[in-house]
Amino acid sequence: MFRNILFTLLPFFVFGQVISPTNPYTKNFVSVKQKQTGFAKKSAQQQSPKLSDIENAFDIYWKDKDHTKKGSGYKPFKRWAHHWKDYLQENGTIAPPVVLWEAWERKQKAESQQSPSGIPDENIINWSNLGPAVITNTSVSISGQGRINTFIKDPNNPQTLYVGAPAGGIWKSTDDGENWTPLSDNLPQIGVSGIAIDPFDSNIIYIATGDDDAGDSYSVGVMKSTDAGETWNPTGLSYFYTNQKTTNEIYIDPTNNNHIWVASTDGLQKSEDGGDSWTIKQVGNIVDFKLHTDYANNSIIYAVGYNNNESKFYRSNDKGESFTTIESIPNDSNRIVLETTPAAPNMVYVLSAYDNGDGTYTGQNAFQGVYVSTDAGLNFNKTAENDDIFGSGQSWYDMALTVSDTDPNVIFVGVLNIWKSTDGGNEFTQLNSWSQRTPSFTHADIHFMRYFDGILYAGTDGGIYRSSNDGANFEDLSNTLSIAQIYTVSTSKPDSSKLASGLQDCGGFAFSGSNWNSYHGGDGMGSAVDPFIENTYYGMTQYGGGLYKTSTAGVGGWNNTEFIASSPVQGQWVTPLEFSKNGDLYAGYDQLYKLQGSQWRKLSNHNFPYKLRFIKIDPKNSNIVYVATWFNVYKSIDGGSNFTNILSSGQYIRSIEIDLVDNNLWVLDSYSLHHSSDQGNTWSSEQTGLESATGIKLQQYSQEKSLYLGTVLGVYYTDNDINGWHSISNDLPNVKITDVEINSNDNILTVSTYGRGIWQTPIPTVTRPSIDIDLIRINTEVESDYRCDNKLIGNFEVFNNGASPITSFSYEITINDVSYGFSNWTGNIAPGELKVVQLDIEHEPEIGTNTISVNLSHPEETLTSNNYLDKVLEVFIPSNYSAHLNTTYIFESSETNWLIIGDSIWEKGVPQGQSLNQVNSGSYAYATNLNGNHPNNSTSSLVSPCYDLSQLESGNIRFYLSYELETNYDYIYFQYSIDNGLNWVNLDVYNGFDSELKEYSYPLSQSMLFENIIFRFHLVSDQYVNEEGAVIDDFIVEGTSLNIKKIVDRNINIYPNPTTGRFTIDTNGQFELKNIRIFNLESKLIYKKELVNNSMCEVNFSPLKGIYFVELSTSDKRKIIRKLIVE
Repeated sequence: MFRNILFTLLPFFVFGQVISPTNPYTKNFVSVKQKQTGFAKKSAQQQSPKLSDIENAFDIYWKDKDHTKKGSGYKPFKRWAHHWKDYLQENGTIAPPVVLWEAWERKQKAESQQSPSGIPDENIINWSNLGPAVITNTSVSISGQGRINTFIKDPNNPQTLYVGAPAGGIWKSTDDGENWTPLSDNLPQIGVSGIAIDPFDSNIIYIATGDDDAGDSYSVGVMKSTDAGETWNPTGLSYFYTNQKTTNEIYIDPTNNNHIWVASTDGLQKSEDGGDSWTIKQVGNIVDFKLHTDYANNSIIYAVGYNNNESKFYRSNDKGESFTTIESIPNDSNRIVLETTPAAPNMVYVLSAYDNGDGTYTGQNAFQGVYVSTDAGLNFNKTAENDDIFGSGQSWYDMALTVSDTDPNVIFVGVLNIWKSTDGGNEFTQLNSWSQRTPSFTHADIHFMRYFDGILYAGTDGGIYRSSNDGANFEDLSNTLSIAQIYTVSTSKPDSSKLASGLQDCGGFAFSGSNWNSYHGGDGMGSAVDPFIENTYYGMTQYGGGLYKTSTAGVGGWNNTEFIASSPVQGQWVTPLEFSKNGDLYAGYDQLYKLQGSQWRKLSNHNFPYKLRFIKIDPKNSNIVYVATWFNVYKSIDGGSNFTNILSSGQYIRSIEIDLVDNNLWVLDSYSLHHSSDQGNTWSSEQTGLESATGIKLQQYSQEKSLYLGTVLGVYYTDNDINGWHSISNDLPNVKITDVEINSNDNILTVSTYGRGIWQTPIPTVTRPSIDIDLIRINTEVESDYRCDNKLIGNFEVFNNGASPITSFSYEITINDVSYGFSNWTGNIAPGELKVVQLDIEHEPEIGTNTISVNLSHPEETLTSNNYLDKVLEVFIPSNYSAHLNTTYIFESSETNWLIIGDSIWEKGVPQGQSLNQVNSGSYAYATNLNGNHPNNSTSSLVSPCYDLSQLESGNIRFYLSYELETNYDYIYFQYSIDNGLNWVNLDVYNGFDSELKEYSYPLSQSMLFENIIFRFHLVSDQYVNEEGAVIDDFIVEGTSLNIKKIVDRNINIYPNPTTGRFTIDTNGQFELKNIRIFNLESKLIYKKELVNNSMCEVNFSPLKGIYFVELSTSDKRKIIRKLIVE
């Protein structure tokens, strides 16, 4: 779709896209000559600008503009630039298609001559596509599977349908859209923007290649199949030597099937010999055209495009031998499309976008009008519709127009959503919304609409839809279309059949139990699966803007997804997300960050030249962290606080890989693999000899150091025993690999692709060590921001990485260089199991820096590098002072200051907002902003002092609150914690508008009657609209104390607590127990046990980590509740 007058964004410099001379950030270095044809390879390279120059100009253009609004157009450019960095030549320009095509030919030849000796057995390598192709929770998610550029129905068989995807090629259905089959997997990755089927022979199909809307793939011109899509061959229109050309609409002359028409950046071209040769009939950048619906009788052709930087409407009445420019169409369109209808053969419709001059980005891609001709294109009149029916500024990226084939007054326009007119275009109403799953729902961003046989089809960013009642209801036909453009994939540590991935346009997807579920929206980017907590996946949106979590492997969709944290700053388009071996989650922005609770905590303060692109944490020692920017790799040996540059490359860094067994380290860039055997102190390098490597993974424990490499043409293998790289891509599409994962537990290789979803294959099994104890983490109770005491009581976690059960080991604990001696642990840890071991000491740490060390030992273990761990604790005087019951905090003096955690948003003072300006008493209150709106993209907590409620029988919490929060997007959570802020329980959630200061009251439940409980008001705002926020005043916790008898009841011992699931209850002989029930924080019963008047009993259950409540019923009919922590 990229028009040479579009003022902005990528369309002009992608493979197959024209570089627009009128684009404000490319006009200084792009030639205005758009009509040149037959580029030679050399001249094409000379004319192509460097990608870095385009990015710099883009950033300068956007410096003072707001790019956060949906549909601004900023996002599609960033994804385009990210994608094409994998296809750069050494001079920094995007390679022409011939580079990939020739690499594909070399790959085919090498595979045919490849010796099987030394490479994985073909009987083992067996690729299968996981999808996503069928989504199970579409009713509770606004999901999609990938973008559709074009659609056609076989004129000879209405059950046969075809779609074209921007990076997934051409697909075919023979059962009216129930199932789809890919037809171009054997070709180098192509996009398809136009399809034509011979009206006399359905075996003959032509495709116009490339992605004419976003430049996500090459255009190689027009290709042809003579066997219904089984095989494809180039035609005489080939764009192998230029990355500045594309094709889009393509039609076959209904009177002569050897005559083919195609729109291209060179002009409207015609072939009279079935595609063997082509002639330009109308020069210019032709972006759309149609044959008259009664072409057989009147020979009229319409075309729209650009010439000399002006938009044009061309008309021919002699089958394209000559064209006339029609002047009644605007010459200042930024994008222009046309449509006809058999319901009124002489009617022609034109939709135009333009710069309306208001200076905004939306205005520069605004709705200009619908123009209608009733005399076969000789004259046009603008309809009466003047309102903004685009709803966004992204018409350069997607803009579609169609007309009913039975009623010429029914017109549809699509950009962000679909709009409909029933009066010939004079008035449009919005038909659907991308964010509301109504009967007329389609995914956002409408790229294609057309009627076939009375049925409306719509191609969107999320798939293909159809309506048989003019848009009142749409049916999603995308099932089995595996065309997802995926950035990352992360698999579960014990099981590769559980994974998370991030999809362009379609959000975060989770796979488990053979089902795909969508669990967050936006653009899915980084993804990470918790190594220890089952079914817990994390996903990020673009630039790391939002972190989402599902604890159900996506089941329940967006309704069961938790928004965890906003970005501290804007990150890379795909912001890196990485778990350490101990289950800590890290992200790379301008610095390295670690997730703590619901916020990102900055760890480093290094002068990195660019934002971070990769994170890799040593699987043996989490204190060793590697990060990469575009060209440099850095190493930290103190958990990410300080970094040293260990490698500089002249090419883009693609991947970092670390050996679990020894000190081997690999760094992959675009052309070379760098290897270090000493953790980055010294390096050796060699070129891969492959086109654009994208990622590398080591199969851990492989004696020969088996390496698997992802490229833009599939997957390759090498090891220490063979020379060079060998393709293992049989049955894998020739598609760009974006991420590579290897699970050493089940020996499965998983790859994500940009256009063909997720693929997996078994790989040769490796022999794991019999005994491999992995010290995962040291836990203490002084790590939270919300501390009520400084006592250090903790445990450590060990994981069995080996093949045999672990029944014993010894360990030494050292605190501040003072050893507490060796202790022996006995029990059973099965392979793949995590065990928590309680520390044998209670230690009062010093104020300041404390270092805790644990060292494990087993007589049969040979791999000991993961048996030692240090933990550094910074202990401060507690900020959470002790609170007083039955005392109102009126916030009038500094003695009543509360703790502020996260972004420094909460303020104490006189509220003077336009709406929020009331206090309940005195003059002061706490507010998110005393005079104005709270900031976007923020998380901030206002935290109470520590209360001791253990001696209360009942009570209430009361406070005054007023709020204005963006509906459905910004929230304030009122929560409590009984474990120093490690876990929070919601008491209420506030959203929307209630600006009157009101009293709120909540009863104290039994689950809250403990020592050291704290409360907080937790603000979470998204990255777009903001409001005044909230005002809080006069907070009080009040209650009635227990009598002496009930206080005695509180002296029951439960030990060990924390526990791993086995614990003892001891009443000290005070009374006899009749039954035990255990509830989780949501009050769900998860365990019960009947007793026969025991004063002591043992409980053994297997819960997930977390906080639970033990309810004890006694023989004298008492109910006693205790908190239980499971680790």
